[in-house]
Amino acid sequence: MGDKGPRTRPAASRAAVGAPPTARRPSRRVELARGVVAVVVLAAAALFVLRRAGNLGAVSATFDRLHWHWLLVSVGAEVGSITMLSWLQQRLLRVGNLPVTVRNLLPVTMASNAVAQSLPVGTLFAEGYAFRQYQRLGASRALGIWAELSAGALAAAGLAAVAVAGAAVVGPGLRWTLLPVLAFVLAGALVAAALFRRAPLLGALLGRLLRSAERRLPDRLCRPLRSAQRATTEMENFRPSSGLWLVCLAAAALNWCLDAVVLVMGLLTVGGPVPWRGVLLCYAAAQLLVELPITPGGLGLVEGGLVEVLIRFHVAASRATAATLVYRAVSYWLLVLVGWAAAAWLTVRNRQADRAAAAANPATT
Repeated sequence: MGDKGPRTRPAASRAAVGAPPTARRPSRRVELARGVVAVVVLAAAALFVLRRAGNLGAVSATFDRLHWHWLLVSVGAEVGSITMLSWLQQRLLRVGNLPVTVRNLLPVTMASNAVAQSLPVGTLFAEGYAFRQYQRLGASRALGIWAELSAGALAAAGLAAVAVAGAAVVGPGLRWTLLPVLAFVLAGALVAAALFRRAPLLGALLGRLLRSAERRLPDRLCRPLRSAQRATTEMENFRPSSGLWLVCLAAAALNWCLDAVVLVMGLLTVGGPVPWRGVLLCYAAAQLLVELPITPGGLGLVEGGLVEVLIRFHVAASRATAATLVYRAVSYWLLVLVGWAAAAWLTVRNRQADRAAAAANPATT
């Protein structure tokens, strides 16, 4: 997730534990309101970037002198980031004895990322898409839900760890302001990830919440908790070792770090200075903007926000603008194009498999 939806897998805090991660289609009025808000935000962000960029001629001149070798490195880092995310998902699915490979999951990861980045609140749709692809690969309902939510919890903890690392190396003024808050967030994310490692603990916690809710709330509001508790019972067989869980957490953090490399390479590509002590915070701030459910993939918000924070770390406005555009070209636009190509390929392959299965078993059609 880079601006990867499934990678932000703060999805763990948003998806229902007791049901496959799917999203209801909003009403036409809601869709129209979101569309209007998105257009306004994009226009405001474009105006902001243009004003902060200063001399557009200087931005254009920056693109005349690109250091292409750094751009190639950024593409390689993004490929590594996506591959690491697929590896994480593979390890989680193998906890449920599903014999999948990274090669099986790469197109699923790329396609679900494209879904997440192309739609408002796209992460929810991406979760449903990935869940269905897991089932086609042979995952049970319980394993698919557990793998999705566990990946989300681990990715959230990985991003929090990157943000804490950024706060630890930044200047002393910001360090002591941000570090306590971010350390608290990291602790909470680690606790959430630990709960998904031990489903019985999560079930016991949900049981307490359910008993308390049943005394205070109407029955219809307690149903989701009952469903969640039943789901955790189905997940009790998924018990990864502490060693595997730490490796998965490291993989989640490495996924984000490789995507942060793309931002560094964007600065080097346009010949700009790299604010080494602040680059991780700049990156973490951009990822928070991606998660705002206003525009698809934080489009406009990330560009405006990243330009601003880079300027505050003493990168010239023209180079901050150019570097942000290069970063988004690789981590957003390239991944969206490749992801939709992967989604098309998966659709064709799945239809062929369905036709072959129907031909082999005509009695079931």
